Amino acid sequence: MAHYFAIYGKSPFWLAIFYNHFTPLMLLLGPLLLFYVRGTLNDTSRLNKWDILHFIPALIHLIGIIPYFFQPFEEKIKIASAIIENVDTIITINTNYFYTSTVGFITRPVLLLVYILYCMVLIWNRFTVSKEDQSIPQKQLFFSLRWLIVLIMSLFFIVVEFLIITYNSIFIKPSIGLINSYPLYILSGVAYCIMSFSLLLFPNILYGIPKRIITGGDTKKAKAQKAIPISEESTTNNEDPFYDLSENIKEYLEREKPFLNPDFSVSDIALALQVPQNHVLYCINDIMQTKFSTLKSNLRIAYAVELLSGDLKESFTIEGIAQQSGFNTRASFYNAFKDKTGMTPTEFIAIQKAKIT
Repeated sequence: MAHYFAIYGKSPFWLAIFYNHFTPLMLLLGPLLLFYVRGTLNDTSRLNKWDILHFIPALIHLIGIIPYFFQPFEEKIKIASAIIENVDTIITINTNYFYTSTVGFITRPVLLLVYILYCMVLIWNRFTVSKEDQSIPQKQLFFSLRWLIVLIMSLFFIVVEFLIITYNSIFIKPSIGLINSYPLYILSGVAYCIMSFSLLLFPNILYGIPKRIITGGDTKKAKAQKAIPISEESTTNNEDPFYDLSENIKEYLEREKPFLNPDFSVSDIALALQVPQNHVLYCINDIMQTKFSTLKSNLRIAYAVELLSGDLKESFTIEGIAQQSGFNTRASFYNAFKDKTGMTPTEFIAIQKAKIT
């Protein structure tokens, strides 16, 4: 954004806001990328005590620009105006107490490139050994690996382009390096939008690479318990390493009925069964072959049908039945009930009464 406003935006106000203030965040891109890739490959969100070392460059840079933070905004406007008037002056403007602008320009993309290369190594090593791991669903494994490869390669090409711009800006002059960077801004923006939008199109990305750790007690319990039909689309694929967990989820939902809580979420299941949320989501979406929202709605409607088929229909209003079943509003209950049963609760009650008479 700072580059854009310096070359194309021509706004001293916006350049003064974006110039230098957010540079510590760029030094966090590498560590956060590493934590994401490593956590996905190892199926964990935990950090170790040595991970704090990855934050040191960003912390040093943040401390170094504290004097700039406290400069009057009018002074920052003057700096921004000078850069817009002659972008070549950006090399001579030092806003960090510890090192020059040239060092800062080089350090940020170089460090990010180092992290990207290291993530490539992690992905390669994981790809060569995980194919024989029977505790990982193979379909999800290859899906996640492909996603990580696309993510890393996209970032790799973007950072390489930024390095070329940085090199030309430092060793030739900024007006040469930055003036032809507009296509890169467009490419980067499109790439980031596509990567973010991919999470909506392919929610399987969020499951990562789940690795099931099965204890002897869990296996016996899974085999002994009754299979509960959560939905019409539920699968009986017991070869999946997470099949036993999916059965545990079904048993928990049937026994505890947590879906009656209007605020019921995936985290409730994860906390109750003491498993990661991505494992729960994988079981619901891939093994049970349904969405969590659909599963929750179907369970609530099934409970409402049970209430409406019994004696409670005489002592509860429709709103009361909706609340008892976990719905927040009468309208949401009506819509979900009709989508599932093909009739409204009122019509259902009328049919039940007709059967009795």
